[in-house]
Amino acid sequence: MAIKPEKIAEMRKNWEELAAEIEAQPGYAEVAEKFDREYEVAVALNKARTKAKLSQKELAERLNTTQSVISRMESGRANISLAKLQSYAEACGGRLEIKIAF
Repeated sequence: MAIKPEKIAEMRKNWEELAAEIEAQPGYAEVAEKFDREYEVAVALNKARTKAKLSQKELAERLNTTQSVISRMESGRANISLAKLQSYAEACGGRLEIKIAF
């Protein structure tokens, strides 16, 4: 059974209203910005490993850790030190670069 276009339009409107309500909450912008930064790091880690043609398990072996730790790092659920980021980059054949933006 297909969903009627009118129902889809109503659902979209409801979603947009809910999103606007959430975004208007105090502190939302700060939380969203923190999430975006953490997600950006997680994506960069995944891209580095993929470019190096390494599985999470292979990278974990190079870093003397477990695949689940690599998974947490790449999901943004880990608090990663600069030293660990440097080791990760080197294990993928790269180097860590940090910039401060305004």
